[in-house]
Amino acid sequence: MEIADRIRLIIQNKNLKVSSFAKKIGVGDQTIRGVVVQKRNKPGLDVLSKIIETFPEINAKWLITGNGEMLQNAPATEKNFDSLEPLIQYLKEKDAKIENLTKDLCELRFKYEIETQKNRFPVEKDKLRT
Repeated sequence: MEIADRIRLIIQNKNLKVSSFAKKIGVGDQTIRGVVVQKRNKPGLDVLSKIIETFPEINAKWLITGNGEMLQNAPATEKNFDSLEPLIQYLKEKDAKIENLTKDLCELRFKYEIETQKNRFPVEKDKLRT
């Protein structure tokens, strides 16, 4: 089960619509719609944190990894969040890697466009000398 499916289960469990869920956790409707309905995006650390903060009964480990049960026995406390620090650090590192890869992709696309333009309009060497 993907993380989008787990978020959809939370929405169903809370008897909410996507738009009301997004509003409740404090993110844009399109952000959640892009994750849950369209499945074109993965939720970022910010979205996951807001879900866990808004619904402390949700098992954070289940939300992120799919392991365990959706609901935990007791509401989350500061002590529970301490054990999540390595996981939060891991997610931050992954977000940074994604950001770097996105920058690299943009640079490669730019270079590709330049090369494509050069090939479309080749300059003849004879014309340059005159």
